[in-house]
Amino acid sequence: MHATSSGAPFRKRTFSLPLYARSLAAVMSASPVLVRALICPRTSPALREQVVLAVTSVNDCRYCNWGHTALALRNGVDMNALRQTLDRGSPSAGSTPEEVAILYAQHVASGQGEVDPSAERALAAAWTLAGQAEIKAYITAITFGNLAGNSADAWLARLRRLPVESGHPVGEAIAALAGLPVFLSVWAWSRRAGPEAMDSP
Repeated sequence: MHATSSGAPFRKRTFSLPLYARSLAAVMSASPVLVRALICPRTSPALREQVVLAVTSVNDCRYCNWGHTALALRNGVDMNALRQTLDRGSPSAGSTPEEVAILYAQHVASGQGEVDPSAERALAAAWTLAGQAEIKAYITAITFGNLAGNSADAWLARLRRLPVESGHPVGEAIAALAGLPVFLSVWAWSRRAGPEAMDSP
């Protein structure tokens, strides 16, 4: 371990203690929809993974990106097509319902939960109420996962003596400890896949 900090600062969005409490409450509120989605989903597994990756593309959690990219490929997602959709930034008149959902997820993540009314109208026009609830539940769940993963990486950065910009040590520590079993599982999975599977924080 170096005595002085070196390398680029850690700048990813992480959990403060109040944000962790609010986000955990939001996940608990969304849990009935998430459970129902396991039994009788209103969206396809492929779309679920694309929604999740749209949020992750904004929050940049390496654990979520690696794990859900693998799941997306298993569910037949065309990753090039997904990138092209995300590059558009907003739906057009000819957008499919799936594209609307993906771009809505990206919009919510970019606004850190603040949603433009036009985005809500586009989602409502493309999906039933049950479909909208499922998409929003996926967004809520993966946002929690993204920030928990980033919080763990913020502490790894500190251990490497890297500066953490706008950090929240207490909230990040709680989130990192709570998510430790998941992060270790993803890490072990990545080791089996090869050292290139995940980038360093």
